[in-house]
Amino acid sequence: MSEFRFSPDPNQAHLVNWLPWGPAAFARAQEEGKPVLLSISAVWCYWCHVMDESTYSDPEVQDLLNEYFTTIRVDNDHRPDINSRYNVGGWPTTAFLTGHGGLIGGATYLPPEQLISMLAEFAEAYKNDRPTLYTQARDLQNNRKEHARRSVANAELEESMVDRVSRIVVGSYDVVNGGFGSEPKFPNASVIRFINHQYRTTGENFFAAMLIKTLDGMSAGQVLDGSDGGFFRHCAQPDWTQPQHEKMLEDNLGLAREFLDAAILLDRPQYREMAKQTINYLMSQLYDSAASGFRGSQGAHSEYFSLSPDRRAEETPPALDPSCYANGNALAVTVLLDAAWKLGDASLQTTAVQVLGRLDSMAQAGTFSHVYSEEGPSDTPAFFTDWAWLLTALMQAHGNTAAESYLERAVAVAQIMVDRFFDQKGGGFFDIEDQPEGIGHLQIREKVLADNTVAAQALVRLHRITRNEDYRQIAEATLSAFVETFREQGEFAGDYGLAVHLLKNDMVEVTIEGRPEDAGCQELMAAAARLPQPNLDIKTVMAADGDTVARAHVCLDTVCLPPVDSPSELAEAVAGLTEQQENPFQDIFQVFPGN
Repeated sequence: MSEFRFSPDPNQAHLVNWLPWGPAAFARAQEEGKPVLLSISAVWCYWCHVMDESTYSDPEVQDLLNEYFTTIRVDNDHRPDINSRYNVGGWPTTAFLTGHGGLIGGATYLPPEQLISMLAEFAEAYKNDRPTLYTQARDLQNNRKEHARRSVANAELEESMVDRVSRIVVGSYDVVNGGFGSEPKFPNASVIRFINHQYRTTGENFFAAMLIKTLDGMSAGQVLDGSDGGFFRHCAQPDWTQPQHEKMLEDNLGLAREFLDAAILLDRPQYREMAKQTINYLMSQLYDSAASGFRGSQGAHSEYFSLSPDRRAEETPPALDPSCYANGNALAVTVLLDAAWKLGDASLQTTAVQVLGRLDSMAQAGTFSHVYSEEGPSDTPAFFTDWAWLLTALMQAHGNTAAESYLERAVAVAQIMVDRFFDQKGGGFFDIEDQPEGIGHLQIREKVLADNTVAAQALVRLHRITRNEDYRQIAEATLSAFVETFREQGEFAGDYGLAVHLLKNDMVEVTIEGRPEDAGCQELMAAAARLPQPNLDIKTVMAADGDTVARAHVCLDTVCLPPVDSPSELAEAVAGLTEQQENPFQDIFQVFPGN
């Protein structure tokens, strides 16, 4: 059985002498004086499958590769660290490297004739002008090092950042079709999350209009699989048509969360149904009970999706990724725990707790890996993204169960995350651990904005619970490291703006005590989710048996109010508490009005 993952359809790509990424492959390249062809593929990627079935199955391509190149194949989802450093525009990536891992150039999908021409040209250049190629590779690597050094905490972090991010996000809005950015049009759950946040905290109608147009467009568009459920990865056209038939776990989790929150904020039951349908797809298609985890994706298969719904039922659907990924599954824990209470479905919490148990048991055993399956963890290391999301899941579990064991584990995970990945000099977290012997660009530790915002939000929450000021300082240093570079992310800086808003405002903690299936509890949950406070932490506690009255407990800093049992009382309590916090001398002025 090959350790490499090829197209599920007939192909001969395995006849290329593929090697896994590692010292042995590059040692061979150096010994034989050959350049490296690096193929970065993905199990869900349609054009990766086409390249396996055509280009890499072509005998002439195979002969050229096997004779003149050292060929290395990497799976994008298994090794995101390699993909982030060597991807040259998409999947599949066909990259040319030196024998020491320096990047020279490359392309994405290449049909046989194009790759044959490129292989011949590159092999000739490597033979006759190798010093020039090595100089080019060294220059690229030095440029990457310089770029990585720019993310340092040398500027003050101000709340005005939220408005600056908002302007960027609004500027990318598609007023005709909804959504953000141009073609190819991605659903972009993280951007929708920021718009949800902005509408909740500002009440501005134009944010509501953006949400409605975007969510309605997606619900009615071809980006939604109306037959099998779930959302596709993107569409070729801005009007949500011509979808690329890949379904990603993380995309669907994010969209389920945002449809559910928008349903509450906008009082639109159809969005609630869309959230439920999306979660049902995830549970029925991607959840693997034997692995206690969700598969990472369901692949593209154009023939299947061209069938009518009734004929589709007779055919085998596209294959699932056999692997589960730690970061995606920790996100699943976070989303399902929240949805369990907002949808009144306690079974979702049961699943979430099982998945978190699997993840944290690996972390406690010292076998925490980015990739796992029912057979156990792989030898792929856990990256910063995995630890950041595990911390987030543990904090969410503590908030939804009140179990102190989750908080204890969160403190331990936060310490590991800081020890292994935090930049003590420049602030922020690196994406990989230090690798002095790393090959090529893996010698460069980089800071990914999206993962840093995840960690910062979790640390802000951890600070509120533990009162340990270190967590808040680390969160601020983390977000400060991106003050000068967040604009480069365009609309994807939305989560950064949200994290800054959390950091710069005191946390309002609302604990709902009830049973998720009860109507009164649902009403209080919805009322809590509509509160306009920027830093809002909603917790839940299961009511005692026989207790049929749902209650909400509100705390701000060290001040906690008596419980309330109606949405209007909850809104009044929070408004009064925050107003008093803003003006602590208010009562004195009322006593001495003449002053």
